[in-house]
Order: sequence, then C-alpha cells, then structure tokens
Amino acid sequence: MTIADSSACIAANPMLPVRAASLKRFISFSGGVESTTMCILYGKGSTAIWCDTGAEHDLMYNRINEVESELKVLHEGDFELIRVKSEKHKGLEDYAKLRKYMPSGQARYCTRLFKIEPIDNFLGTQGDCELMVGFNADEDGRTGNLELKANVKYTYPLIEAGLTRDDCEDILKLHDLHPNFPVYMLRGGCRMCFFKSEKEYRAMYHLNKKEFMKMIDFEEGLQDKRLKFHSILSSGKSLRQLAAECEREKAFLQLSDFTELYKSLKKETSCGAFCHR
Repeated sequence: MTIADSSACIAANPMLPVRAASLKRFISFSGGVESTTMCILYGKGSTAIWCDTGAEHDLMYNRINEVESELKVLHEGDFELIRVKSEKHKGLEDYAKLRKYMPSGQARYCTRLFKIEPIDNFLGTQGDCELMVGFNADEDGRTGNLELKANVKYTYPLIEAGLTRDDCEDILKLHDLHPNFPVYMLRGGCRMCFFKSEKEYRAMYHLNKKEFMKMIDFEEGLQDKRLKFHSILSSGKSLRQLAAECEREKAFLQLSDFTELYKSLKKETSCGAFCHR
C-alpha cells in the first residue's frame, strides 16, 4: 500500500502540504489515530517522538513497537521512532504516590511533567526544527499546551490537508494500522488517567482484570494519614469497592454494554495532543 493509495481514499482528494526539507522534522506521536496517520503520510525522512509516562497500558507499549516496525517497512527504513521520558522523575505513578495526590483538571502535572517537559527538553537540543502535531480538520483552531519552544516550528498538517477524523481512520484501515484499542483506553493512554470515567474502569475490570488490580494497588499506595480517601474516580469511590460491584454484575453483562459505551466515548473529550485519542 502506498501513500498515493492512502490519499486516494479521501473523497475531497486534498493536496497534501509539502514539508520543509531544510528543517529537521519531528512528529508528536501518541500511538493513536491522528498521529499514526501523520507517520504514514509524512513519516519518510521524519522522526516520531513518543513520550513514555511509565503509566501506560500494556497494550500501548505493544502498539508503539508494532507501529515502529510497520512504518520502517513502509518508508523503506527512512523513518525513526524515539522514546523520551522525564529526566527528573521515575514515572507518573511513582510521582503521584510520592506526592500523595492524583492529577486532575486543575493540577495536570501528568501532562506538564511527563509529556510536555520531556518533549520540550528533547526538542531544545535539536536546533531549528519542525514538530508536526496531530489535530485533525475537525479540531481546527486548537493548539493544546504547545508552541512553547522558540527553535520549533509547530505545524498541523492534517488541518492543512483538510483531513478529518474519519479520513484518518480510513487511511489507517487501508494500511491495517488502526489502533482498535479496547473501550477503556479510548480517552487516555495512561491507565490511571483522570479522564477515565467509572464506566471505563468497569470495562477495564471485565476486559483486563490484571491491569485493574494493578490500579487497586496504585490507589491504595496513594493513601497517607490524612482522613480523606484519595480516589482515582471522581465520585470518591474506591476501586476495590468498584471491583466488588463488578463481580456482582458479571452474570448480567452483555457485549452490547461495551458497544454502547464505545459509541458514547467516541464523542467525549480526551487528554490532548500527546495522548492517543
């Protein structure tokens, strides 16, 4: 399958913008739909950057390795994927347990310390360069927490080309590279992401109990001598309580329960430019 085959699937057949050959080209890579599409269309001669928080789902690590292997073949070896992480902190979950509080909409240290800072630190050593960011044409006008480094030219090639989320999914299906993440991974790459709802953690329990139990251990390790219980869930319910509820409902669950959840989550907000969406 060629790049031309990918662009031919788009009804509007937009002209893909030519990237500046004089700059080092980097792609903000999350493993998801938009960033993988950028790697297919613009990956030849580029370097994708993936930031490892240390709190990713096991399937995400598998996904990163798979995409790296397939894209090196597609671009005949002229493609690189590098992994960066925080130089100051061991990992997101360890940091949360050390500080004894979870990230939130008001304190998004997860994005700032474990995604933006590591990528900015890396880009700061690269001289004048371009970072391609995967907002699609449906998200025109967004920049996220970006455009901070003076030496970096931030570009949005999917918006420039008029490629929507649906267009990106069509391209990925042509190359057999659609992420097809389980429903509990649709809004946040991190397994302890505060964007995940109680329904998503319920889905995690039923579809990946091993990781759910890791999250129970994490949540209970987050507690200290303060009287307030520090819960992953916005409701304040503990994951151990949720696990007991999930056990009681197992006999009544059907596949359609997760199908409907998938449809509803596709319309919801997700973490941002550095998460897989």
